[in-house]
Amino acid sequence: MIRIELPGPLQDLADGQASVEVEGDSIEAALEHLGTRYPLLLNRILTRGGQLRPHVNLFLGGRDIRHVAGLKTPLADGDELLVVPSVAGG
Repeated sequence: MIRIELPGPLQDLADGQASVEVEGDSIEAALEHLGTRYPLLLNRILTRGGQLRPHVNLFLGGRDIRHVAGLKTPLADGDELLVVPSVAGG
């Protein structure tokens, strides 16, 4: 199982959960599984074209997945993904 950690603003889209466990051997597969359960949450993470939204960062082992293999990054049982939306304001 893969654990996806969610920040407070996204938890409402996952029935109030701070984390969700999904199946998947890549980030793309894990997010696809997440989307079958929580399509509105997936819509906040990925564009309609299936790309990571520019204002969302995903971290695996403390590394931004954009600097690894993106959504094709392989996952192993027990991995944890951290979803971090950008924060703006003044």
